[in-house]
Amino acid sequence: MNTLLLATPEQEEEYSLKFRNRAFLHIQDPAELKAWLPQADIVFDLFLHEQPERVEQYNQQGKGEKLTVFFDANGVDLAGLAAAYAPLNFHLVGLKGSPLFNRETIEVRILSDASKRAVDKSFVFLASLYKLV
Repeated sequence: MNTLLLATPEQEEEYSLKFRNRAFLHIQDPAELKAWLPQADIVFDLFLHEQPERVEQYNQQGKGEKLTVFFDANGVDLAGLAAAYAPLNFHLVGLKGSPLFNRETIEVRILSDASKRAVDKSFVFLASLYKLV
């Protein structure tokens, strides 16, 4: 699975420690997303809560149902964010808790049961545990 990470260098370090041996492309400038998004299966966009309008970019340029986008949902109303850009044609998944990655089980929030299979597939690929909150 092609995985993109939009994050600070510090977040990238935490991510790479958690998901060792899983190839990913680290992007620090969201402008680079346009070039890489059409090939992505999984995106960890840790800037999305600051630039929610990028949800529309995922709708337009992503792989539709084959794309799963994880974002830092601490302090964000997931349903409200999704409703502002509805209908979504991809799986939007919120990461909860702190730290986001440096723990045994990652907490996630989904919009609907339809996203559970996409999250399952992502975490099987990442060889990591998660729980729905």
